[in-house]
Amino acid sequence: MSTFIIIFVGIFLISLVILTSCLGIYLSKKYEVIGNLSSKRNTLILIVIFNLIVFFTQFQQTQNLVYSITFAMGYVLGMPFTMGYVGTFVMKRILKNYLISKKDYWSSSFFSLIWVGILILKE
Repeated sequence: MSTFIIIFVGIFLISLVILTSCLGIYLSKKYEVIGNLSSKRNTLILIVIFNLIVFFTQFQQTQNLVYSITFAMGYVLGMPFTMGYVGTFVMKRILKNYLISKKDYWSSSFFSLIWVGILILKE
């Protein structure tokens, strides 16, 4: 019974992250302000800020420079870059006539960074 609950919660969380990425693409297409906010430049700035926050907190805990750098990069970079591709792929499958642009990838990545920010704040 507990395995079923764990699998269900895992599928729910993965679906929630994918839907957030797709919502980012949709909202950036619909509203120009959100499209400008979730641009490549802003997404990369937010990634750098999150990387620095995670690096300094991890370095403060472990005092190991190499471990802190790799931990910060894996913690912050993995999800937005992966979800950028997954979000654009899902949007292409949902909307058959949808043309994917580079801006959609960055919007999807920006909105998946919301979850990384929540995890950072939770720590």
